[in-house]
Amino acid sequence: MDIIYHDQLRIQEVRDFLDQWNNPLKYIEVNTSGSTGEPKTIRLSKKLMRMSAQRTLQFFSLKAPMKAGLCISLTTIAGKMMVVRALLSDMQLHVFTVNQNPLNSVDFALDFNAMVPVQALKTVENAPKIHQEGLLLVGGSSLTENQFMQISRFFHNSYQTYGMTETASHVAIRRISSDFHEPYTVLKGYSVSEKDGCLRIHCPDYTEKVISTNDYAEILSEHSFRIIGRKDFVINSGGYKVHPESIENRMSTLFHITCLVVPVPDEHWGEIVGLVLTKVEQIPTLESLKESFLPAELPKKYTIIDSISYTENGKVNRQRMLEKLKNHAWQAIL
Repeated sequence: MDIIYHDQLRIQEVRDFLDQWNNPLKYIEVNTSGSTGEPKTIRLSKKLMRMSAQRTLQFFSLKAPMKAGLCISLTTIAGKMMVVRALLSDMQLHVFTVNQNPLNSVDFALDFNAMVPVQALKTVENAPKIHQEGLLLVGGSSLTENQFMQISRFFHNSYQTYGMTETASHVAIRRISSDFHEPYTVLKGYSVSEKDGCLRIHCPDYTEKVISTNDYAEILSEHSFRIIGRKDFVINSGGYKVHPESIENRMSTLFHITCLVVPVPDEHWGEIVGLVLTKVEQIPTLESLKESFLPAELPKKYTIIDSISYTENGKVNRQRMLEKLKNHAWQAIL
């Protein structure tokens, strides 16, 4: 594998990972994202990582002498797996600076790349059109419908991925196209089912053969599904389950508002939907909201904060945000 460093400061980072990969241990220690709780270190078998990489290489027909880009940190499973894929396929690996717009000054095309949503969206805004044609995987956090459409209009061959640290990166993908409701397709070697409404991933390479998730899912078949939202984040408003991710997506699409949806304690309903906004001028009216949301989904209170906290891979750090909001005053949406 040839490695071309466009950021000399990342040389040691890549060498350290390759040393871990080539040492006698059968596993690599990886940190989880910490988006739903405290980050933890887990041990992933190198065999599982190899099998995951091979499935991606096979699905997309990736091979030498193609050029792959490393735009994400090697502290994440996504970054580690990009190196493993390049290593196993003998693709040429181009290592870029980890920032929001890593391809801004890159004047040659990549055959294969992976980004978190904020990087993909900045690329849409600023990067040369030469980057429109290569295969791009977008993962690490969810996309709103508006973001999904922005990416689809620029990149001609992009996919949103579904996976986690425990699965050694993605197990399913969906084309980023004009259809936001396009389901995920499970890669060969995996299958899915559900238990109590939550997605379960089956794979013979897993030690326990199955990984249970906290993602509510609509199972279309053992090889296809849609994600509804996280079990951890569900707001129970008078017995009606409200998925914050769904509300956030609709707020983004209908009102062009970037917000966070969290539960607010309520004596009558138990919990109601609260909007966390970063700009005063974003506050919607109750009348405008009634047209787009069911009564239990209707945001009824709001608060203003300076910024929303994110994990390194671009997920909203909801655990930290809930801590941050404990003493915040809430106001009624009028």
